[in-house]
Amino acid sequence: MRVDHYDPVVDFFKKSKNPGTGQTVYYISRLQNRKDLTVHINNGKTEEISTGTLEGMGVQVIDSKGYMGFAASDRISPGIAAELLEKAVFLAEQSRFYNSETNLEALKLTPAHQQVEIPQKYPYGALSLSEIEAKLKDLNSEIASLDSRLSVRTLLRLTDEEWRIVRADGTDVKFNTPRSFVYYSITAKSGPESSPKQDSPPQTATTYANLPGIDLGVIIESSNLNRLRNRAKKAALLSLNLLKAKTIPSGHYKLVIDYALAKGLAHEAFGHAAETDSLESSILGENGRFKKGMIVANPRLSIIDGPMAGDYAYQPISAVGTERKTVTIVDHGRLNAGLADIFSAARAGVPPSGAERVENCFHLPIARMSNIRIQFDDPIPLEQEFESVTPEDLYRILKTNHLIEPGEKVLYLTGFQGGQVNPAFGDFVFHCSGIYSLEEEPVLYKPAIFSGKVLSVLQSVSNAIGTLQLDAMGTCGKMGQGVPSCGGSHYFLIIEPNPEVLIGGE
Repeated sequence: MRVDHYDPVVDFFKKSKNPGTGQTVYYISRLQNRKDLTVHINNGKTEEISTGTLEGMGVQVIDSKGYMGFAASDRISPGIAAELLEKAVFLAEQSRFYNSETNLEALKLTPAHQQVEIPQKYPYGALSLSEIEAKLKDLNSEIASLDSRLSVRTLLRLTDEEWRIVRADGTDVKFNTPRSFVYYSITAKSGPESSPKQDSPPQTATTYANLPGIDLGVIIESSNLNRLRNRAKKAALLSLNLLKAKTIPSGHYKLVIDYALAKGLAHEAFGHAAETDSLESSILGENGRFKKGMIVANPRLSIIDGPMAGDYAYQPISAVGTERKTVTIVDHGRLNAGLADIFSAARAGVPPSGAERVENCFHLPIARMSNIRIQFDDPIPLEQEFESVTPEDLYRILKTNHLIEPGEKVLYLTGFQGGQVNPAFGDFVFHCSGIYSLEEEPVLYKPAIFSGKVLSVLQSVSNAIGTLQLDAMGTCGKMGQGVPSCGGSHYFLIIEPNPEVLIGGE
């Protein structure tokens, strides 16, 4: 691994003493080496090709009283390490004068020596820039050629990242977090001839499709290319059909949501509330303590977060050098465990779970999710691939399994397009790509707001359809840091009508 070359810096830290007193100092040092590639194609033309590197280290010092200091640099050498250590020790000493919070939990960690390297079949450099550009242009043009009303953007992002974390207790761990994705933004625009009035503006609709991975295999392997094409074509067709779609009347409906919306629900509306560094303002905490045992969902429903090998957001080791554990946050409807970092776990009354993550070496670790998913006992089996399931198929499945009454209005929400959540009250507002009324001949409506109370939604989930699909990717923002996230659920979740869950509205 590239981080093996940092042995001289690691040797320095192993011999380091407090620059002022000459005594042993407790430190956590994070050394990072990252390479990035971005290629952006817009309607068949190359808009951006950029490469970048990041090499640096951050040094976190905790003194004997639990005061902390932190310093970082974009250079790695024994000399720079000495400077950072001195600055971090100074800042820890100064924090005493400002009544900073103290924490000694990190000093209780068990020493670790481990190397976890995710193998990559098609790593950074497996294709030349010209080969990557040509493949993306082909993918872009293939979707744009489906209809003259389409405007298509295609983006590839590839990151080859390695970490090495050393601590004063002798810990020395190394791991990599490679990731990649292809992303489509597809906009359909109607011509003036399709407008009901001569002076009315053209209609537009934008949909998205993506495929995450760990390397260039997302644009090389035939299985990935087929799935990517199917997702992009499905999104393109949806955007075209949305041009003539009507607006759904607001109300409380029985819902079917796809796995991407389910991941958004689990991540935004629930996962953040379970992170132990923010329980003072969370519906899952009381006086900063995790409310373990609280009934929050259907007894057949569980919510799990944890690293998955080959996943876009995979991180096997935490930012303090401990194993990242798989955590069953909700165990069959009951609140079970929090996403706990070493600095907030004790205060929250739960054991640490290795939830510490950082965007890069210039940040301090905070509790974060990785791959979060909703699992439901005994889902309705479905042999099809997710991309091939149509609204007609969903209606047939509901009817066959007696999950829809004659004349009952059931809405299918597809595609997650972000939203907002208030973890203190459990309120959420999400956006989707489109809404179908599931009937013999399904009716498409324009996307509308999906809002309500998260606990009401979880308790209203009555069934699930299909196997687990856990590749709904995104970037999770918190406290100024953005880290890769992923997750999902079964192909579809069924949600019974609830007065605290609303579709549409002003």
